[in-house]
Amino acid sequence: MLSGSNKIRSFQSAEHLFLHCSMAGYLWALVSNWLGISFVYAGELRHHCLQFTKMAGMPLLTYSFFRVIWFATIWVIWKERNNRVFQNTGSELFNLIEIVKRYSFLWLRSKQVAFAYSYHDWWKHPIHCMGAML
Repeated sequence: MLSGSNKIRSFQSAEHLFLHCSMAGYLWALVSNWLGISFVYAGELRHHCLQFTKMAGMPLLTYSFFRVIWFATIWVIWKERNNRVFQNTGSELFNLIEIVKRYSFLWLRSKQVAFAYSYHDWWKHPIHCMGAML
């Protein structure tokens, strides 16, 4: 993978791009904050996915929601990286978390027939929308 700057063309691992680069790390922290959870991230991408989607102590019904949020976050990181490298543009982190919220909401609405919450509900209380209480 190429780094996030046009001027720096170093090779990066998937783990670095999606988990360890500063933009990704800050975005994952914003996702955790939005969800109201504390999360220690695994160092490998596949372990990170498993750990994130199967949060300890959370009901089974939340796993598919966390999976959608995880993939939305990965997608936003990938798109942002491409915008920075190929378009020489980028978004602020607070815009990126809003995009994660929007994508995850739209993906859930398109796939979960019983998902009847509004975007405002999802934006403010995602755990409640999953049917779980912390």
